[in-house]
Amino acid sequence: MATPSRRLVVIGAGPAGLTAAFEAQRSGFDVIVLEKDPVYVGGISRTVRHQGNRFDIGGHRFFSKSGEIMRWWKERLPDDFIQVRRMSRIYYHGKFFDYPLKPWNALHNLGLLTSTACVLSYVWAQLLPRKPERSFEDWVSNRFGRRLFNIFFKTYTEKVWGLPCS
Repeated sequence: MATPSRRLVVIGAGPAGLTAAFEAQRSGFDVIVLEKDPVYVGGISRTVRHQGNRFDIGGHRFFSKSGEIMRWWKERLPDDFIQVRRMSRIYYHGKFFDYPLKPWNALHNLGLLTSTACVLSYVWAQLLPRKPERSFEDWVSNRFGRRLFNIFFKTYTEKVWGLPCS
């Protein structure tokens, strides 16, 4: 009896799709990758060259705290895996906040009253977390407090994704 063919269709040629396709193919799958962009792969983790300049697509960059993941990609893109030091910040009420948020930077920039409200909101979330977590709003509020969620996460997330956080 013939062994049935193992087939996999991967939708999207971003880092996750390309990784899944590569590993599935190594495991014996016949893989088809579907990507809507006719020229580029990489999703929002790609850099495009235009008139001698480089532009990152999307508001994100490729980042992982996992050494295994970083090594995996560096092995596959030895000449194209560009490492650049960058600083991400949020401009809010005339001040720059480090992103990811750093507690002392955020509290200092928010001022005494707002910082106190944020700390109390965080303590409240630790004592009485929203259970079960059913939304991004619940998840962030449980980890940072409702006040920081409203200040930093809600409007940005809703603008980027076009969906309510609830």
